[in-house]
Amino acid sequence: MAKSKQADKNYIAVMGKIFIVLERLIQESAKQEVAFANISRELPFSRTTIHRILYSLEKLGYVEKADGVSGYRLARKFFELTGLAVHFRQLQAVSKPVMQELLVRYGETVNLGILDSGLVAHIEVFQSPSALRIAAFPGDRNPAHSTALGKAMLAFLPESEVKRILDEHPLAKKTPKTITHRAHLFEHLASVRDQGVAFDMEENLAGVTCVGAPIFDQTGRARAAFSVSGPTTRMTAKLNEIKNDVRKAATAVTRILTPVTEQEAPTSTKSGSST
Repeated sequence: MAKSKQADKNYIAVMGKIFIVLERLIQESAKQEVAFANISRELPFSRTTIHRILYSLEKLGYVEKADGVSGYRLARKFFELTGLAVHFRQLQAVSKPVMQELLVRYGETVNLGILDSGLVAHIEVFQSPSALRIAAFPGDRNPAHSTALGKAMLAFLPESEVKRILDEHPLAKKTPKTITHRAHLFEHLASVRDQGVAFDMEENLAGVTCVGAPIFDQTGRARAAFSVSGPTTRMTAKLNEIKNDVRKAATAVTRILTPVTEQEAPTSTKSGSST
């Protein structure tokens, strides 16, 4: 039998109370605001407890006091947080069939990644069935400057943002072929923008070649990227085909995620710019 909340030493009771308050605000979100009197009347906590929870959530930026009434509403930060979660769930759902098609066609590992605090984070990986394969896993993180996923996204960021990322994550030498000078990286990223595709030619891991392409949101920002990764010995002969298909796959997903526009994904943005 599962432990009761009261008997479970790992259960943090105040977290339960916080989320009950948030759930109440979410249920009333159509009304824009909820009077404190209504919250305190409908929830089984003391007014002091509810006030402290709302005060703390307000300090964190997730709720705000409503104008002219003694009440609260969900703040922009809350919707930004939940919006990202919804976006990535949608991104994964739309990307999986495309990734499966690339896996079947080329037999190499297919990755879906985002930039998280300046590093590439894998959020979906379809591994190659070959015994000799590139074994990445969801949650893995890699430098942006040495990976195809990272360079595909860096190339379309504003130059100031790229510089900030490089300040936080210097150009570490992962292999003898890693780009370690900013000027060279910025030149390389200009080429990525021109081609709409990025390469990692044994720059992150010796003997491994990757091809990546960016996925854009409605603002034209590269929010994610696909890549196909494999041993250089297998990738070289099919590199041109993979390049074209990865770019087409990323463009197809971009169009699904941005249905209000029929324009092609951006091919040039001022920047500094693998799996």
